[in-house]
Amino acid sequence: MATVMDNGRDLTVMLIADRCAPDGDAAAGFQRDLHALGARLLPAGQPMLAVGPAARLGDLAAGAVGGLWRVLGVVLLASFVLLLLTFRSLLIPVKAVAMNLLCVCAAFGLLTVAFQDLGREGADVNALLPLVVFTIVFGLSLDYEVFLVHRIAEHYRRTGDNTAAVLHGLRHTARPITLAAAIMAVTFGGLMLTRRLDFQQGGFAVAAAIILDATIIRMVLVPCLMRLLGHRNWWLPGFRSRRGSAP
Repeated sequence: MATVMDNGRDLTVMLIADRCAPDGDAAAGFQRDLHALGARLLPAGQPMLAVGPAARLGDLAAGAVGGLWRVLGVVLLASFVLLLLTFRSLLIPVKAVAMNLLCVCAAFGLLTVAFQDLGREGADVNALLPLVVFTIVFGLSLDYEVFLVHRIAEHYRRTGDNTAAVLHGLRHTARPITLAAAIMAVTFGGLMLTRRLDFQQGGFAVAAAIILDATIIRMVLVPCLMRLLGHRNWWLPGFRSRRGSAP
């Protein structure tokens, strides 16, 4: 149903009533059809503005997706620089950023399988989740990375033995990382008991990412890579000559 209100000069307002849920695919498709119709009927350059719950949700989702790349760039660059300055290594921050991205991508893959492929029909992943989950997971993952690598770097600089340093780091951080990850996974997993689908998806994604990060990433992949890279883990152009005594 549509009602037209025209002021007779330069503005036409159309009130359109529909039966679509504002956050559903039907509402999004309806908004696209309206804009396509306006583009065909209105003169060139004439703007068409839409308001209402569905339009606001669409604008919010578009803004979140558009801002994701800027947030991604800032977080990755800041993480790289911070780890570079902390550990005086070029490969450590590169490895940390790559592992964290792998963890986030794997978590979203599990989220898609759980809620779209195996879940109820029409349970699309909320458009705001990538931005929110990425920032939360990346911050938590860097915490675990710093805990582990700091122990390894401390032992390596004292002994110069990379293999022994990796074992030392695992031995002294496995329990606190596991306990911290379990607490965070249970906390965010509790959101899955709510009735809101977006809360369920967010809780599942963060909990899955934390479990993957604390087990496969932090306890298996990172130590294996550091063991294989050996002394190259601690390479930084020009740093050895400036420190002189650094191993």
